[in-house]
Amino acid sequence: MMAWAGIEFSEQLNLTLTSGYRDLKIMQLRSAETRDRSKKTAKHAKPDKTGAGKDLGNYSGFAHSRISAHFQAARTEYSTSTYNPIGAFLPNRLFKWILQIAKYWFRKKHAFRDYRTHGKGTGILPIDDRVKISIAGDWGTGTDEAKIVADAIDKSDPDYTIHLGDVYYVGDGNEVRENFLGVKTSPYAPVKWPMGAKGSFALNGNHEMYADGNGYWKMVLPRMGLRQHGSEWGTGQWSSFFCLENKHWRVIGIDTGYNSTRFEWAKVPGLQRSKWLRKTTRFKPTCTLPEPLLDWLKSSVNPDGDKRGLILLSHHGPHSAFEAWYQTPAKQLAKLIHRPVIWFWGHEHRLAIYERFNVKEGIEAYGRCIGHGGMPVTRGAIPDILDSKWLAWDNRRYPSDEEINVGYNGYADFSFNGPALHIAYYDLNRSLVLTEDWHIDIESGALAGPDLKKILDDPSLHCRES
Repeated sequence: MMAWAGIEFSEQLNLTLTSGYRDLKIMQLRSAETRDRSKKTAKHAKPDKTGAGKDLGNYSGFAHSRISAHFQAARTEYSTSTYNPIGAFLPNRLFKWILQIAKYWFRKKHAFRDYRTHGKGTGILPIDDRVKISIAGDWGTGTDEAKIVADAIDKSDPDYTIHLGDVYYVGDGNEVRENFLGVKTSPYAPVKWPMGAKGSFALNGNHEMYADGNGYWKMVLPRMGLRQHGSEWGTGQWSSFFCLENKHWRVIGIDTGYNSTRFEWAKVPGLQRSKWLRKTTRFKPTCTLPEPLLDWLKSSVNPDGDKRGLILLSHHGPHSAFEAWYQTPAKQLAKLIHRPVIWFWGHEHRLAIYERFNVKEGIEAYGRCIGHGGMPVTRGAIPDILDSKWLAWDNRRYPSDEEINVGYNGYADFSFNGPALHIAYYDLNRSLVLTEDWHIDIESGALAGPDLKKILDDPSLHCRES
């Protein structure tokens, strides 16, 4: 038995090292241009006077895979500017990287939770008919810009806040403390997620699952949920999915992250522009919604049971004009929801808004990608998948003091007022970028909108106003 285990470990280690060297090459190719230009300049003040947050350059050239995330997380010390990934393969670091991989790859991921556990509620929570919710995706980086986004959300004075997932690099204990809970664990200034006045909720992303979900379930979720007066955090969010509802609307958070750690070939240089790889359900994570979540949607939420407006929140999106499609959840949901929804997701680090669209056998959705909360925002790529038609996308260049070619970080505010919903998209400077307005008729289920408007006058902010 021990001999067999040794062979299995050896094979796994060989696969890990091979994949690691491949991912090293990916990161070298992507970040060669930016590594040498990430020093802070004196004319830009730090957002936190007590210490420096991480640079956006720490995440430039970031490869979306479990291997590369652990590879970057395994560094022996924090850099004061940009972490140079080649250093992790030096002899004194390679062993630590192997231990980092082994620590998470040779144990089971955290058990999936649902609301059948006694005393943990139904996952359905009432909210007022007039309420404000702020949401951000891919925020958990600890960068200066993530801190600025958090401060901007605080100034919006939301009743609730929702994170669409991803605490980097792998969402383990130290990273959750420093990049989400605001606890100092290194020379960097920690960053704290902004709680809403009444509570906060967090979705699961692929990076939380790179550490088997333990940081997410054991450290993030216990601090989410409804907030008691005077409390720093919430009383707890039991599971990775939930529903917030009032008389006219339902906001449903789902977990696409639990089954999302498979290697993705469309991220490999030379294959990134393959439309077939980006659109296929093969050679990438499935992001399949777990059966307990689907059972909860069917039996407890029953989205077809009335005509309230439906807003879906998830980490991964079903389609994109720029990057990968994750179609499986859309196909699963189409069996339970038979009318259009407004669907917000992250994962892809940009702001992009789409017309009504559905993948084959998938739910009809007005897609909104807002994965620009804290990671370097992708810019420069022209939308080349024309199936999912865009209404707006932000290609402005952010004048970072690191002199790297990235876009603007930001977030969105939902303002509910009975059957009306106003959505405002802000960048990290609190500049209003876009707005859209919706209206739901709960007698017929007719959803009117988006009445999209471009507010910021900039030619690099592309918008087809409706």
